[in-house]
Amino acid sequence: MSDPRERPTDTVSWGFQVAAAWALRFLIVMAALFVLLTMLNAVSLVTITVIVAIMICALLQPMVGLLMGYHVPRAVAAILVFVLGMTALVGASWFVVQQVSANSSALGSQLLDAVGTIRHWLVKGPPAMSENQVDQLVNDLTNTITENRAGLAQGAFATANSALLVVSGTVFCMFATLFLLTDDGGIFRWMVRLFPDESRAKVAHAGNVAWRTLIAYMRSTVLLALINSLTMVVIMLVAGMPLVVPLGVLLFLGSMIPLIGMLVAGVVVVLVALVTKSLVMAVVMAVALVLTVQLEGNLLNPLILGKAVRIHPLGILMAVTAGTILGGIFGAFIAVPLVAIVNNVANDLHTLPPPDHPQT
Repeated sequence: MSDPRERPTDTVSWGFQVAAAWALRFLIVMAALFVLLTMLNAVSLVTITVIVAIMICALLQPMVGLLMGYHVPRAVAAILVFVLGMTALVGASWFVVQQVSANSSALGSQLLDAVGTIRHWLVKGPPAMSENQVDQLVNDLTNTITENRAGLAQGAFATANSALLVVSGTVFCMFATLFLLTDDGGIFRWMVRLFPDESRAKVAHAGNVAWRTLIAYMRSTVLLALINSLTMVVIMLVAGMPLVVPLGVLLFLGSMIPLIGMLVAGVVVVLVALVTKSLVMAVVMAVALVLTVQLEGNLLNPLILGKAVRIHPLGILMAVTAGTILGGIFGAFIAVPLVAIVNNVANDLHTLPPPDHPQT
């Protein structure tokens, strides 16, 4: 017979109590993260632009520091680097648009030829479809597009509406980048002062580790993306591919998003090769892309990134996939640097001695 003075919790095993305590704390943390993400999503324009501005600042900050090493005032160095960076970005965008516009008519005629080739293959090739079946297939595709014309128009209107947000976000991001470049650490020191006195040293140390990690990631990612795109540009020039420069820029931008971005950009390159050249050329481009990605992942990636951003390939795949599910393209873009920052900060804080531990 049980003791009536025994509390109900005393009958629960110690292991189950520990599991329940961990589960409760896990649920509290998840609830806090959910609320935080909901709040950030409610002001997504501010969230996205500030994060992008921080990443751009991490890329440009070393050049500002280099100019300051030659006794250039910080404000002058920041403005100069900002103007040069924005000029390069706008110039590259204009060049890509100009190239695509100049080759649009030729690409359109080649696309029509490719459609005729596909139609001939459907009739004479292994599918062995009749002319009526091919015509029915074309009619079904046309009817599908016609039936969804209203939805497409609404999508275009939504895109036009969101274009205003894109413009305002771009302007906001440019100003935020300029302010961050000219800042001498005042914003960071203000954020550190928000924490209790006994935690400020660790918070400041963690922030410095996170900033160094982000700088290393952005610098190495841009360098790897440049190597990937230049390698494929040379291959496409040798193969006589059209739109080499726009495709190279697309590969460069795609390489900024690990795994998924390069895959999507590679699919576009293969499709252009298929439409403008042949099936054999499309296979050659696919093989070249696979070899380039393998070269980057197995040789250049560890060499350039080094110890600054050390993440297992499975961790990268999981981070990009989770980021894509939660935040789309933007989530995939920030997933890997976020995981790298959390990993480096956690490892570094674990190696710090306790406050009362004597330094050796």
